Amino acid sequence: MQDNKKDTLRSLPKKSLGSNLAETITLSAKLLDQVRQGTSLTEALSNCPSENRSAAQSLTFDALRFKPKILQALDSYLRKEIDTEVEDIFIVSISTLLNESQNKYTPYTLVNETVKATEKSVKTRHAKGLINAVLRKIIDNPQSLNINPLDAQYPSWWVKSLKKAYPNKLNDILEANLKPSKMFLRVNRKKISRHEYIELLKNSNFEYLEIPQKWQDLAPDAIALQSSVPVQQLPGFSEGYISIQDLGAQIATHLIIPKNGEIILDACSAPGGKASALLEYADIELDALEISETRMQRVQENLKRLDLRANLIIGDATTPANWSKGKHYDVIVADVPCSATGIMRRHPDILYLRRLEDIKHLQDLQRKMVLELWQLLKPGGKMLFVTCSIFPQEGEDQLTWFAQNLQDALRLECLGQLLPDEWHDGFFYGMLQKNR
Repeated sequence: MQDNKKDTLRSLPKKSLGSNLAETITLSAKLLDQVRQGTSLTEALSNCPSENRSAAQSLTFDALRFKPKILQALDSYLRKEIDTEVEDIFIVSISTLLNESQNKYTPYTLVNETVKATEKSVKTRHAKGLINAVLRKIIDNPQSLNINPLDAQYPSWWVKSLKKAYPNKLNDILEANLKPSKMFLRVNRKKISRHEYIELLKNSNFEYLEIPQKWQDLAPDAIALQSSVPVQQLPGFSEGYISIQDLGAQIATHLIIPKNGEIILDACSAPGGKASALLEYADIELDALEISETRMQRVQENLKRLDLRANLIIGDATTPANWSKGKHYDVIVADVPCSATGIMRRHPDILYLRRLEDIKHLQDLQRKMVLELWQLLKPGGKMLFVTCSIFPQEGEDQLTWFAQNLQDALRLECLGQLLPDEWHDGFFYGMLQKNR
C-alpha cells in the first residue's frame, strides 16, 4: 500500500507548482488524503517530487491548520454530504482565503485554478460546478469564514480532553494552534555571542523581534526572526554559529544548567537540539541515545556542523542493559516519545493522526522508559522529564506517578506545563532528583 501512495504522488506532472496553482492544489489534496489514511505529512511530502514539495507543503500546512474552521463554514453552503476527494479540494482552496494564510491569490485565479484541479480526476470533475459556485459565494461573503475556534469541527475527543484539562484556556490553545510558528535561532555560545550574532543579522538585513524578558531569561541564546527564511541564507549557519530550535525547547538547557565535567545522557536524542545545546553550554561528557540509526544520522550531522562531540549510542531506552555498560550519569534528559500535541503549529497533521487510545499507550511507554533510565542515575543526580505534549496524562500526571513509584525520588520545582502561545510551542518540564 505504501508503494501505491508513493506512485500516486510521483505520478503528478513534474512542473514547478509554484507557477501552476491547479497542480499545487491537486497535490495538496492528495497529501490531505494521505494524512487521512494515517501517513504523517512529513512522510507524505518525502514522496513528492522535490521541485513540487515546497509549494505543496505551504498549501497543505494551511489546509490542515484551518480544516476545522473550513468544515464548519462549508456546512452553511452545502445541502448534502460530499465525497472526501471533493472536500479536500475545498479545504485546500478555501484555506488561502483566510486572513491568517500566507498563500494569497486573486479571486479569479483561485476559482479558475481550483476548477482546473477539480477536472483532473474522475472522482472530482462531477463537482466542478459546485466548487465554482461555493468558492464564489465565500469570496463574496468572507465573513462566513470568521468561525470561533470553539465552534470549529475539531475531533470530539480532542476538544473534550482539552476542555477537561484547561476549561478556561481552551479557546487560547485552539487560537494559538491556528497561527504560524515563529522561527527561532539558538546561538552557539562557543563560537559567537548573541549580541555579536545580532550584529551579523543587522549587517545582512535580517530583522528580528524583541523577546519578552521572562522568556529571554529562560532561553538567553534565543533570537526570534521577523519572518522565516531558508537556513542556508542565514549568516554563519554552515559554520555552526546557530541552530534552529523553538524557544520552548531551548529552555531545557537552562533548567539543567550543566556543569563542566558532568556526565549527561540525552535519551531519545534525535534530531540533537537538546544534546548540542548542552554541549554548547558547558564542557561535559554527553551520551546521545537514539533507537533509530536513520534519526541518529541527523544528530551526527548537527553535531558535526556545530563542531561538537558526543558519544552516539544506538539503543532502546527501555532496555539499558543492552547498551549502558554499567555507566551512571549526573543528569539524564528523558525527552520521551509523546503525542506531540504541543507542536501542532509545526506539524498540523498531528490533529488528524492522533487517537484517544494513543495517549494511554504513550503514557505506559514513558513510564517504562523512565523506570529503566532511573537506574542509571547517580545518587544526587537529576532527571529532566520532557514532553512536547499539552495533555496532563503526559505531563503532570506522570510526574506525580514518578514521585510515588521511583525509588528515592524527590520532585524538584520546575516549569511544569507550558501551553503554546505567541512565543513558544507547548512543552512539559518536570525535574526529579535521586536522593541516594
